[in-house]
Amino acid sequence: MTERTVRWGGVAAIVFVVLILVTAFSAGEPPAADDAVDKMRDYFVDHRSALLASNLIGLVAVPFALWFAVVLRELLRGDPTTNALGVASLAGLVLTASMALAGGAVATSVVYVDGVADKLDGDTLRIVYEAQSLLFAATSAGIVLFSLTAGLAIRRTAALPAYTMWLALLATLGNVLTMFSTAGAGASMLGFTGLLTFALFVLVTGITMALGKTSPSGVDGEHPRMIREEAPTAGP
Repeated sequence: MTERTVRWGGVAAIVFVVLILVTAFSAGEPPAADDAVDKMRDYFVDHRSALLASNLIGLVAVPFALWFAVVLRELLRGDPTTNALGVASLAGLVLTASMALAGGAVATSVVYVDGVADKLDGDTLRIVYEAQSLLFAATSAGIVLFSLTAGLAIRRTAALPAYTMWLALLATLGNVLTMFSTAGAGASMLGFTGLLTFALFVLVTGITMALGKTSPSGVDGEHPRMIREEAPTAGP
């Protein structure tokens, strides 16, 4: 893999983070999952255009995230264990993207046709709102796999600076907390912890890759640390 490919993978990560933060905050402050139905209805009605736009931006963002994950997986090649960690990291982000796309589809289903949110009964509206909240919270499972295995692979290969490994572990912790947001409606706001720590890891790693701050051995696929680990011990 060439250095240019790594740099473009980093650019893709930066673009993804910008787009995903726009989708997260462009529709204003959402109601809590245990708020009154009327508050949820007002949110859907008042933010219809923003919700539709956010879903579209999310669709555009996903290919950038997946390209970053593919390049990162190639950058973190090493011995069989390291390669397995890289594959797991890519699989984790694919799972994350799937859950996020499903959450976006459910969230916009009640505003896709203008006027529907006004006419839905309260129970249906609440189920839709809570379903999209749970789908977005479910992205935490994929992110935990993505960030934890990426962090371990970074440690084994030294293809990226050590601070990216620590940010990967921070994202893992943040998304473990997000998993607990599914325990009850009162804990739903924990989801932002996972989003922000995930975005921080991807953004900093993307900037690092875009600036070419990867080891030349990482670009070529041969990592000094792995070579030292695998070198046979000289005989007497």
